[in-house]
Amino acid sequence: MRREKYVLTIWIAALTVWLAGCGSSSSSSSTQATTSGLKKRVLITNSQAGAIQLLDGQKDQFNRAITTTTPTRIVTSVTAGQTVVLNDGVATIAMVDNTKEAAVASGTLLNPAFDVAITPDGKTAYASVRNSGVVEIFNTADGTLVTTVNVPSATRLVMGPKGSKVLVFPDDPEHLGSNPNSFFVIDTASKTVAPVLTLPVGAQPFSAVFDPSDTNDTTAFILNCGTECGGSAAPSVAKVNFATPATPTVNVVTGTITGATVGLLNGSNLFVAGTPVAPLPQPAGCPFTACGSLQLINTGTLTAGTAIPITDGLHTQMALTSNNHLYVGASSCTPGVVVANQVRGCLSIYNTGAPVVSGTNPFSPAESSFRSDLNVTGLQTISGRNVIYVIQGGELDIFDFTTDSLTPNQLDVVGHAVGVVQIDP
Repeated sequence: MRREKYVLTIWIAALTVWLAGCGSSSSSSSTQATTSGLKKRVLITNSQAGAIQLLDGQKDQFNRAITTTTPTRIVTSVTAGQTVVLNDGVATIAMVDNTKEAAVASGTLLNPAFDVAITPDGKTAYASVRNSGVVEIFNTADGTLVTTVNVPSATRLVMGPKGSKVLVFPDDPEHLGSNPNSFFVIDTASKTVAPVLTLPVGAQPFSAVFDPSDTNDTTAFILNCGTECGGSAAPSVAKVNFATPATPTVNVVTGTITGATVGLLNGSNLFVAGTPVAPLPQPAGCPFTACGSLQLINTGTLTAGTAIPITDGLHTQMALTSNNHLYVGASSCTPGVVVANQVRGCLSIYNTGAPVVSGTNPFSPAESSFRSDLNVTGLQTISGRNVIYVIQGGELDIFDFTTDSLTPNQLDVVGHAVGVVQIDP
């Protein structure tokens, strides 16, 4: 495994050397005279280094840095060549031109953002500003504020695949002062917002997976975390049509949902992950002290399958590889026992093509016990390769997903990595 960083001065010195080697500096990295010329580019946010690191996704090599403030969450429109980056702890978001490989604009917020989203055409960025109770909308070309819409405790954003609607999920919706138990839908054309009330009370709508067959972006599978997130109802999943927000059509998935904070749709299969909270039982055969759950929902019959044990924690990351291996990432999980400086982390891998649950399917690969945390904050498959980039514990882990093991070539992130996106097809 790679060496871990223990002393602050060491990583600062190393970062200086690295930037110099890339031909970059804090004053010039965002105004490069020439671009990298790479065919498969990947951006990784580094919150401690104050930079977005550009990688060669073909050779797994660092290339250069794009300077920003404290970059964390990152979203991109590959076809439009625009990327938006959330800066942690400061009231700004950065706009990156993928063609220029530079930060070209900055949007100033009322307060630090909790989440960002970008329209498929790359022209508009959305930032949820929880402490101000608003979603701020920006022009990505120059960072100008388009408008502000009021959404109480606006926290998580989900952009529709057509860019027609943005769903906004408040923090603790059961206890909102107005429109409790709701999520909100923003129409991107009119920039208007409306609450969508879904039952049961206390379900705590947390996130969503859009139904791509609805070309109007008005149907989504709503993931209700319920008791896992302090709600008074059990977790649930519902298919909701909110074409008319005041009177939505709600079809609740049947069967026991044990947790629902992240999901991924693959054909008619909706994978949902979360962590059961008593009195809900842990999945049968849980091999750990505490387990999360992974469930397959048939979107045709709206029925949930048996819960499969995975690592616990707050699940927010999910990616499916070309060979149908499902990578699921969580934060604040219960670590395994340290053995030879290795520990089970917050990443779970499930081979959906071999659905029989066993001691090795799903499984959680071991990581270095010296990491400051084991949180999985980013997943990105690399097109045309059998490789997935996993951001875990502030490091980049490069997995060969044919074997679900680390590749021989690993990179050491100087600082703390958070988010990852590929900006080329």
